[in-house]
Amino acid sequence: MNFDNVKKVKCSKAFTVLDIIIVAVIAVAIGVSAWLIYRKPALTVTVTAPDYARTFSLDEDRTVVLEHITVHIENGKVWVTDADCADKVCERTGVISRGGQSIVCLPHGVVIRIGGESDLQWELGR
Repeated sequence: MNFDNVKKVKCSKAFTVLDIIIVAVIAVAIGVSAWLIYRKPALTVTVTAPDYARTFSLDEDRTVVLEHITVHIENGKVWVTDADCADKVCERTGVISRGGQSIVCLPHGVVIRIGGESDLQWELGR
């Protein structure tokens, strides 16, 4: 058999580098868009203790000194320092900044909660 007249078929690559870059850019754009659409800005922080209950704006920087802990509100973020309890779980919780997050000091009955809807409530159907 003579195969001289048969045209050779050029095989193409499944993906090129440019294809992968385009897919990555589209995936990032979709992710950023979803984050911007469903993001709910938190507006307030409520500090509750057995003998204390106040709500503050996250826009105003302040330090709240209670009998057993110190709460810092700065740049829309909240954290606890100087807790005099043994386990210091409230200090180790770190910085919170999104609606629905909280810091709890069980030994002293202090609850710090950021008001507003959680970022993921739309996914959970709440």
